[in-house]
Amino acid sequence: MKKLFVTVLAAGMTTTAFCQKTFILSHQDKKGFFAVSAGASLPVGRFASCSPYDAQACMAGQGLAFSISAGYRVVGSVGLMIRGEQYRNTVNTSAMLNARYRTNTNVWTAKADNWSVMSVMAGPYVSIPMGRFSVDARLLAGQALASLPNTTMVSNFGNTELSVKTTGATSTALALGSGLSLRYRLGRVTSVQLNADYSRADFTFTNLTSTAITGSTRSESSTYSSNRVVSVVSVSAGIAVLFGNNYRPF
Repeated sequence: MKKLFVTVLAAGMTTTAFCQKTFILSHQDKKGFFAVSAGASLPVGRFASCSPYDAQACMAGQGLAFSISAGYRVVGSVGLMIRGEQYRNTVNTSAMLNARYRTNTNVWTAKADNWSVMSVMAGPYVSIPMGRFSVDARLLAGQALASLPNTTMVSNFGNTELSVKTTGATSTALALGSGLSLRYRLGRVTSVQLNADYSRADFTFTNLTSTAITGSTRSESSTYSSNRVVSVVSVSAGIAVLFGNNYRPF
């Protein structure tokens, strides 16, 4: 009986301590944050398209997403934030091969670099507190830099090797984004968070070339341009450092 009483008392004290901590953190408002996150990058729209009939299909596969962000509430629950992010997505080489004419007598192989997109965006956000939880919603705009991958396809016709290579390029464009974050307060200055973001940018890549090599014969195309729409949904998790209240910066 005594052991049961001690167990119940300890559980009650633990629950009381947790409730006290929750109460204190829920009423200790922090106006700013600095956060780092990492997760998955999921291509959508024409960025993910593998259609051989779409000249702007990017054939992107799943990849990784990294972000650094900082924000400060200016008036009530409304603030301003800046966010830097990078996406690295693979290229679906099987889709590249499906776009080529093939017969039973020749086999194609394909290689490609990764898509790489970096952006810096800023804009307003709204933070809604819910006890130790809070939800942030944001709308952002800024500049993005993308690298179009180099690609190579190789086949053999008898003893003759045929290869087709396309050059990559870089391009900058206006980037637009939106997202949500669910944050859970661990302590006075730290939180963990889950993020879901969407970003889009329309790029124009210039000075592209394609080169076909058959044995010792080399044929290179004239330079051309290509428009590509890069749109990504990312899901990530990270940690945030909180700062600033009405009385002191930390």
